[in-house]
Amino acid sequence: MPKVFSPGRINIIGEHTDYSYGYVMPMAINLGNYLEYTTYDKISVFSEAYNEKIELDFSMINKKQNKWIDYILGVYNALFELNLRPGGIKGKIYGNLPISSGLSSSASLELAILVALNYSYNLNLNKLQLALIGKKAENDFVGVPSGILDQFAVAFGKKSFAAFLDTETLSYEYIPFPKDASFIVYNTGVKRELAKTGYSERKKVVEDSLRILNRNSSKEITEEDLEKLNPLYRKRMGYIIRENNRVIYAKNALKENNLELLGKLLIESHNDIAKNYEVSSKELDFIVETSIRYGALGARLTGAGFGGSAIILVYKDKAESIAEAIHKEYTKAFEYKSFYNIVESSDGADIIEK
Repeated sequence: MPKVFSPGRINIIGEHTDYSYGYVMPMAINLGNYLEYTTYDKISVFSEAYNEKIELDFSMINKKQNKWIDYILGVYNALFELNLRPGGIKGKIYGNLPISSGLSSSASLELAILVALNYSYNLNLNKLQLALIGKKAENDFVGVPSGILDQFAVAFGKKSFAAFLDTETLSYEYIPFPKDASFIVYNTGVKRELAKTGYSERKKVVEDSLRILNRNSSKEITEEDLEKLNPLYRKRMGYIIRENNRVIYAKNALKENNLELLGKLLIESHNDIAKNYEVSSKELDFIVETSIRYGALGARLTGAGFGGSAIILVYKDKAESIAEAIHKEYTKAFEYKSFYNIVESSDGADIIEK
């Protein structure tokens, strides 16, 4: 029975820049989804996370269920639109990647299914095609207007490396991640559903701004351009421009193994997104402030914000003690069911057993 591992991801820096065709720097992580499956004449999947089995025949393929299965149906719909006609699948999906926590659980599920279908039905799709089909599934069927960041990170993950990506040209570069550093992923316990938050509002501001300024990408926008926008749009796009620059600085810091500089950039990024893009929360701000107090190199929210998780950059030998100290402080201050993981980089979604 074939088995797929499909990782989650953190985004080290470059938040909310992907849908403005800017820069991002994600890293696939060793938390993820496993899919064990066989080919079948229907779509029949058991989700361990939801303790639910859903079986649908192909006549139901374009009918939203408003459940987790929609990510799988979205994949089939996107493939069918490309005149690719894979058969069904019967299997179970399980793993250690928390849901609705800002670690791309949806992209991990999409890519798990895509890798399985690509392998078993000989679709001959490359990694970039898989990522783009996953994005299409999420945008068009599920209805979340996300950029390419999540699916790219899950498809292109490489152990011991982060990936610097230009989301306009889709050119990328693998950047070595230092062996003596780790990320703590601290889950606030605050669930957030992307489609129900201010994500769509932020995306509309970016799209309107690009249209007003007649630019294809946020990379082309200058400080002078911002003066042509209304105050709210200027505030939002100012953050995007600065964040694009920080991704470049962060790439260079990693190349130089300068973890202190990378940490400072993460803090600067968080403070900017909290103040000017307004997608943080009191819980995320608390984690960032507490992390620094306990000796972390840097910290910031990861994912779209509005709850979910923060990432905390630490030296590997201090990771557990810093994580425990933060957890103790957080659980005193808030009553959410929070938890943390110390994560490592991972290879991207792939068949791990044939």
